[in-house]
Amino acid sequence: MKCRIIVFFSLFLSLSFSLSAQIETKIIGTWVVDSVSENKNTRLNNYEGKQIDKLKKSTVVFSADHHARFKLFLSRFNIGDGYWYYNEQKDVIIITKWSNRKHDLMRLWYDELENGNLKFYIDGTPFEIYVHKTED
Repeated sequence: MKCRIIVFFSLFLSLSFSLSAQIETKIIGTWVVDSVSENKNTRLNNYEGKQIDKLKKSTVVFSADHHARFKLFLSRFNIGDGYWYYNEQKDVIIITKWSNRKHDLMRLWYDELENGNLKFYIDGTPFEIYVHKTED
C-alpha cells in the first residue's frame, strides 16, 4: 500500500512539473501587442484611456532565465528589470522586481487564442491585451 501511495505521489509531482514547464516554455519569448480593448464590465477613465495608446506600442520579453523586460508598458507598474514566474496553483504569471522578489508588482493572466496568440489580463486594470509572439 505504501508503495502505491509513493508511486502515485511521484507520478503526480512529475506531471505537475511537466505541466508547469510546458506553460513556461509557451510563455518564453518576445510578445508584441496587436490590440488593446477594455474589459466589458468596466468603463475607462481619462487616464486609462490615454494608457491604451501606450499599451498598443508595447513589447514584453519573457526570457528563459526568468527576466521580464517591458518596453513602453503601463507606467504605474514601473517594473524595469523584472523577474517572472508561473504560479501553477493560481494559474497566473507573477512579475516582481529582479532585485526584490518578495513583493508582486503585477499578476498577469492569459488565454490562448485559436490562432496560437495570447490575450493578457493584468490584475487591477480594465485592459484586455492581444499579443503575438515574434520569431527570435
